[in-house]
Amino acid sequence: MIVRFNIKKRSDSYSISTMENNNKRIAKNTVFLSVRMVIVLLIGLYISRALLSTLGVVDFGIYNVVCGFVAMFAFINTSMINGIQRFYNFEYGRNGEDGARKVYHCALITQTAIALLVVVATETFGIWYLNNKLVIPPERFTAAVYVFHFSVLSLLFPILQIPYSASITAHERMDYYAIVSVIDVILKLLIVLALPFIDYDHLVIYGLLTISINILNFLMYYIYAKRNFSELHGKIELDKKLLKNMLSFSGWNLFGSFSGVMRDQGLNLMLNSFFGPVVNAARGVAYQVSGGVQSFVVNITTASRPQLTQSYAQGNISRTFNIMYSMSKMCYISVFVFALPVLLETEYILHLWLGENIPEHTQSFVVLVVLSSLIHVYNPPTSFVVHATGKMRAYQTISSIFSLILLPVSYFFLKHGSSAEMVFVLYFIFTVLGQALCLYILHRLIPFSIIEYLKNVIWPCILLSISAAIIPIAIHVFMPYSFARFCVVVAISMLLVIFTSYSMGLNMTEKKIVKDFTIKILGKFY
Repeated sequence: MIVRFNIKKRSDSYSISTMENNNKRIAKNTVFLSVRMVIVLLIGLYISRALLSTLGVVDFGIYNVVCGFVAMFAFINTSMINGIQRFYNFEYGRNGEDGARKVYHCALITQTAIALLVVVATETFGIWYLNNKLVIPPERFTAAVYVFHFSVLSLLFPILQIPYSASITAHERMDYYAIVSVIDVILKLLIVLALPFIDYDHLVIYGLLTISINILNFLMYYIYAKRNFSELHGKIELDKKLLKNMLSFSGWNLFGSFSGVMRDQGLNLMLNSFFGPVVNAARGVAYQVSGGVQSFVVNITTASRPQLTQSYAQGNISRTFNIMYSMSKMCYISVFVFALPVLLETEYILHLWLGENIPEHTQSFVVLVVLSSLIHVYNPPTSFVVHATGKMRAYQTISSIFSLILLPVSYFFLKHGSSAEMVFVLYFIFTVLGQALCLYILHRLIPFSIIEYLKNVIWPCILLSISAAIIPIAIHVFMPYSFARFCVVVAISMLLVIFTSYSMGLNMTEKKIVKDFTIKILGKFY
């Protein structure tokens, strides 16, 4: 049954000047976050190389599987993050500071409760699983236990900082958000550089020092938000109706978060069970590359999401869909500009990055994970529209069940002798089918045209991808394996993706935004 959609379009009341200012703010915030991400990405890649070299393949694999297991228990927090951010954006767009204040008070209570729940869950079931199920060399088990406890403590502070980081995002203060991220990655770099000079178990020390970084991040968000946003002050007054709505929204979102965590970390644990920690190390490297490729998606979605939700709250449905279409294309382009050279030069990039310390299966894992990333980037804009409506039940239930089916299917193939690569092949197939399913659910939920989506998003992305890939593929095939080929492929790929994206991927409005913003940026230098 199609759910009735009662909010009327109000694009006529939304002035052109206001829309242009909001578009420019999105562009400016995206630039702030992109500069931040370039710094974080480059330093993060070096950190992975240095950490793998310092810890060794086995300890690096242990760290990835133990921390990944602890992260499974954060699915409750993940669901609340989306809920809190959605209600911050929605209430701030509709009711201003008064609405944001009520959300903040509810967020304080829920996040404190979640922090306590996570500690109890991880320190009971988690320690049992660590002792009885994880495949860890006996001589490294004690170090793995320490890392487990440190990971639990490290998880608390990101949970408690959500009410403050969400308020910063709702106010679109992306410059400060970027500064905190850069400080975070610089501190992690200093820790990794200092590890070789510390005469103690490096795995244990690294786990311990990461706690201090999370504490500092919490303090930076807390102090800034308290100093700059008046709605974060005053006596806590709980709005029970709002809390109920937030919990109801997050309850359905909880199912989606649980399925995502169980899928990703469940596959990680499954690989550990069948192949041991070396394959976990390969998976860790592959997801590091994928995370770097996808990093700019976070910038675009973080900068655009507040206005998407606020546009919906104000009844401006046409702008909501326009932001969704633009966000989807920009997410794809931001990934493809890096994915194309990575896919063509995976082998050389891994040798350049990691030297000879490349875990077995890493190259094939990287290719399959990056291909999956190119499909997965379409999901955040789609889910953000659903979040804005607040109608979560059908979307989260169906998409979550479909996501969880991947686990038994993967287990079946591994049990019958398939290689580790089969898990990632299945992941890619399920990602494609899952995104198609999400679009259909959104179509059934609100007046959303899949044909318009295909015309405005998918077709331009296909066209620019084919056009940009032809020449780099030819260079890769006909030039011999060398540093020169790597440089040429990377340079030509990125230039062609940028050119074809502008000429074939963007509509006239999007081109105008890019052109005006580029002229403004260049004007500051000349």
